[in-house]
Amino acid sequence: MNTLIAQVDSIQFYKEKIKSFSQSSTYSENSTTYIDLINNLSYQLRYSGLDTMKIISERALEMSKLINYKKGELEALTNFSAFYLYRGDTENSIKYCQKVLSDKQLIDYPIMEMKVYNHLGQAYYIKQVYPLSYTYFLQGLALGEKHKHDFYTFVMNMNLGTMFNLLEDYDEALIFYYSALKSVKKTKDANMDAMLSSNLAFLHIQTGDFDKAKNYLNKSIDYFEYSKNKEWLAFSLSTLGQLDLKLENYTDAIIMYEKALSVHGSDTDIKGRADIYYGLAKSHFELKNFVKAEENINKSLKLYLSFNLNTGLEKCYRILYQIKKEQNQLSKSLEYLELTEKLANNISIEKNKRNLNMLIAKLNLDKEKEAIKTKNDIELAQQRKYVKWSLAALLTSFVIVLIILNSNKREKLLNKKLENQAIVLKENQKTLSNINRNQDRLFSIVGHDLRGPIISLKELLTLYIEDPDGKMYFEKFAPQLRENLEQVQFTMDNLLHWGKTQMMGSSMRLERIRVSDEIENILHFFSNEIKKKFIEIDNQLIDRHFVFADFDQFNVIFRNIINNAIKFTPNGGKITITSKIKDASLLIEISDTGVGMSELTISKLFKDTEHISTAGTNLEKGTGLGLRLAKEMIVKNNGEIFVKSKINKGSHFIVELPLPTI
Repeated sequence: MNTLIAQVDSIQFYKEKIKSFSQSSTYSENSTTYIDLINNLSYQLRYSGLDTMKIISERALEMSKLINYKKGELEALTNFSAFYLYRGDTENSIKYCQKVLSDKQLIDYPIMEMKVYNHLGQAYYIKQVYPLSYTYFLQGLALGEKHKHDFYTFVMNMNLGTMFNLLEDYDEALIFYYSALKSVKKTKDANMDAMLSSNLAFLHIQTGDFDKAKNYLNKSIDYFEYSKNKEWLAFSLSTLGQLDLKLENYTDAIIMYEKALSVHGSDTDIKGRADIYYGLAKSHFELKNFVKAEENINKSLKLYLSFNLNTGLEKCYRILYQIKKEQNQLSKSLEYLELTEKLANNISIEKNKRNLNMLIAKLNLDKEKEAIKTKNDIELAQQRKYVKWSLAALLTSFVIVLIILNSNKREKLLNKKLENQAIVLKENQKTLSNINRNQDRLFSIVGHDLRGPIISLKELLTLYIEDPDGKMYFEKFAPQLRENLEQVQFTMDNLLHWGKTQMMGSSMRLERIRVSDEIENILHFFSNEIKKKFIEIDNQLIDRHFVFADFDQFNVIFRNIINNAIKFTPNGGKITITSKIKDASLLIEISDTGVGMSELTISKLFKDTEHISTAGTNLEKGTGLGLRLAKEMIVKNNGEIFVKSKINKGSHFIVELPLPTI
């Protein structure tokens, strides 16, 4: 994106070029030069003159078809995709992009192809279809790198970084932002540098590096004020407001958000305006100005509802819950809390599903790249072979001995290359085998443990619809089916967390966690299973005990360990949970009076090559992934896990995690 000054200059530049050309002796509306000029003018109008942009694009398309000018026709169609994108009509934007991509002659115009991939990436990002957005941005990036086009290499890297930034995958975001920084250094473009600085500031705020964020924001705000780029200035001021909010400078935060609101002029940036209103609401709430807080949060909520952004809705409902709680409106407060928890659960499910889909998209893209590389290697090898034969035939008539010596030398070099390639191939086969093994395990678990309850649900619903007595059977078996589906959800969460750790890695956000609060939430999550088995919970956790760990992974760890304890504790049994400090760590111990394990079983619990899945005391199902996933996450959080157990005596799990530093 260029600054508004650069955009205005570009619009004026092409208007003057068109005027100059129209006064020349070679002027003709049906000339390729004239079509190129009006296409360029049309694209520059995408921010400030959409109606004019559409009229010019229609004219360029008509004239291009008239003289069979393929480049002009494709450029006009690309401008239509931009017109609908900036108008907010993503469906039509995608339609025109696909029309351009389907034309075989597009390969002759790589810059246009990069532009189309950028439009598709943005359109699917707006639609929140992140795997497709990821795929198209990556394709545009590959094309930019291939043609050494610094501008589009920067655009694609920054778009990818921004997408992962907003999806809270900050490690991945930083990789793409640093790649974008390389392009900025090459081009020395102040506008690109300022945009990247704003995005880096936003990222560093989320990761807690406030000093870096402040430096980046000072730099970007100075530039955007100078260049009169209101859209990016509003974003930078809003980000500064977020920084003040994190630093608990609530009055300063309000000033920044109100200033951002005053310069925010984009009707298409609905999320940006919603974020500003949310920041104002949060700041006023912290200052106990609940009337102002509710006024701004309702504005933010209305905007988030307009494009159904669950993450925005969840934080709005959470603020409303807190406001009503402070105002002692308990009934309304509980209503908002219920909405908040429901959305939080939906966000978690959507995040897991999205991560898996993005992983699949990345794997498919990597496979396509590998196939192209293999094809190119084969063609290159064939060309080399032809060259070698031609040289051999030519040189044989002159110096046969020299040919033999050179042939021997080439043969040695080729053998060395083949040896090196064999090593690389062996490593690739090892990686592929590991991926296939993980996929086989994933499909095995999905087919065995998840398919059954889903089929049961299908059959029960069919019976309910088609059989006169179906309602009676549905009511009879629905409670058991509900328990099965809850186990399916728990299993899916474990599978998605496991898949991410195995194939994609996961970002870490370490924070100070009050152990007693989170364990109590987990026990509440399993309250139905605990009541059903009449298990006594002896919770001896000390309220002032904290650990320093990733919040999401902490919950996955103890949900799996506590689920395991409930699963193997018989009816009327007991589970005891305690905590104590040891050196710089906190020991969290979970003991049960369950069936216990042998030494052999304990030795196999956490091995990657083993797949242990044992039914619980009430025939509860499992996948064998839970404890291994817990062990992997404990290690990632700089902790350790120990297990003691005796058959028919119960099991004792000890989790050691670091204490927060003072």
